[in-house]
Amino acid sequence: MSVLAKWKKSDLVSSVNRELGGVWCLAFFCLLFLVTSVFGLELLCYTVCWLFAVWLLLFSDDLYPLLGIIPMLYYTPSLANNPGRNPDSVFYPENGLVYIVVLIVTFLVLFLARVISDVRQGNVKVRFPTLTVGFLLLGAAYLLGGVGYEDYDGRTLAFGSLEILSLALVYFLFTLFCDVARAPKAYFAWMLFFGGVLLFGETLSVYAFGEVFANGSPVRGQIYTGWGMYNNLGAALCMMMPGAFYLAAVHRAGPAFLLAGYAFFGAVVLTLSRTSIAVGAVIAVLGTVAVLIQSRGTVRIWNAVLAVLAASAAAALCYLFRGAVLSLVQALLHFEETGSSRLETYREGWELFRAHPFFGTGFYSCEQYKWGKLDSFIPPRWHNTYVQLLAACGIVGLLAYLVHRMETLVLLFRAPCFEKWMIALSVLALIATSWLDCHFFNLGPGLLYSALLCFAEKQFGRREKRAPEGGIG
Repeated sequence: MSVLAKWKKSDLVSSVNRELGGVWCLAFFCLLFLVTSVFGLELLCYTVCWLFAVWLLLFSDDLYPLLGIIPMLYYTPSLANNPGRNPDSVFYPENGLVYIVVLIVTFLVLFLARVISDVRQGNVKVRFPTLTVGFLLLGAAYLLGGVGYEDYDGRTLAFGSLEILSLALVYFLFTLFCDVARAPKAYFAWMLFFGGVLLFGETLSVYAFGEVFANGSPVRGQIYTGWGMYNNLGAALCMMMPGAFYLAAVHRAGPAFLLAGYAFFGAVVLTLSRTSIAVGAVIAVLGTVAVLIQSRGTVRIWNAVLAVLAASAAAALCYLFRGAVLSLVQALLHFEETGSSRLETYREGWELFRAHPFFGTGFYSCEQYKWGKLDSFIPPRWHNTYVQLLAACGIVGLLAYLVHRMETLVLLFRAPCFEKWMIALSVLALIATSWLDCHFFNLGPGLLYSALLCFAEKQFGRREKRAPEGGIG
C-alpha cells in the first residue's frame, strides 16, 4: 500500500473528509462567498476553494462536495472587481486573471488524473447518462447556430461552446465519474438553501452599500452585483427557494426554514425584477403546498400556522400597495420595456427566424437592434427562450431543446419522489423566468441547473444506497 493510500485511511483524514462532506462545510463556503462578494476577496476565496478541491481529489473517496460548491462560485465576484466597471479588476490578466486561470487548469488536470485513476481501479461505475442525446443535440445546435447567415459572427462558435459547457459539463463529469449517491439525502437542498442565504445577503448589501435610492424610492437600474443585475439576482433567488421549502418539510426545525423561504421571496421583491417577482410568488405558493402535504406532526402544525400568517401578511401588503401590484401585473401582461416592448423585440427575432429558418442567425444578431456593446463577448439576447432559440439556432435549435426538455421531464417525473419534485420546482423557476428573460442562456443558472439534474439522476433516479444525513440538525 502506498504512502498516499495509508494516509487516506488514517483516522485524521477520515475525520476531515467527513466534515468536508457535511452541511457545515457548505455553510462555511456560503459565508466565504458572501464576504468575497461584498469586500472583493476573490483571489483569497478562489485559493481556498482550490485547496479544498485538491484535498478532495487527493485524499477523499467522495467528490460530491465539489458539486455543492462549483455552481455557487459564479455568484462570488464583487462589484469592486467587476471588470466592466473597474479597470483594476482582478479579472484582468495583469491583476490576477493569470493566477485564476492557473488555479482552474491545475484543478482540471488533477480532476482528470483522479477520474482516470478511479476508472482504472474500478471505483466508478460508468453508466450512460439519461440526458446524453438531448445535450448532444443542443450542443450541436448551438455550434451550428448562424451557419449561412450573411452577417455571421465567428464569436457564435465560442459563445455556443461556453453555453453548452455551462449547461452540461458539470452534469456529465459528475454523472459519469463520481458517486453522487454517497451524498447525504438532503445535500442538494442544503446547497440551494445556502445559495439562497448567499444571494439574500448580497441583495441586502446592495441596498446597504449601493446607491439604490433616488428621491426616496429604489431604482432597479441601480440594483446590481459584480456578477449580474437585478433580473439575474431575482431569477437566481427563485431557483434557490425550493431548497428552503424542502428543508421546511423534512427538518425538525421546519418552520424556521419555511420562514427562510419567505425571506428569500422577500429578497426577490427587493430586486424589483418583475418577472422574478411573479415567478417567485408561484414558487412560494407551490413550495408552501408541498411543505404542508409532506411535513408531519408538530412540524406540520407550526408550518400551517406560519403559512396562514404569511398569506395574511401578503394579502395585507398587496392591499396596501395595490397600485404597485397592479402596475406589476400590467407590465407583465403588456411586456413593457424602456424604448420598446418585448412584443416588438419578439417580432424582430421572429422575422430573422423566417429569413433563416434552419440554423438561425447566431447569438450576435441581436446586437443590431437595441442592447449591449458591439464589442462585448456576452451578447444581448431576445428575452425569451423560444425566440432566442429560433432567432439564434433556427428550427434545429428549437427541436434540440424540445428533445432535451422531454428527457428532463422523464428524468424528473419517472419514479417520482419528494426530492425530485423540489428539484423540478427549482428547474421550473429557471424555465419560467426565461419566458420573459434569457436566464437559460446565462452561465450561472446553467451551472446550477446542471448540478441539480445530476443530483436528480445519480441520487434519486435509480434509488441507489444513500449516505446518512449529516451536518446541521
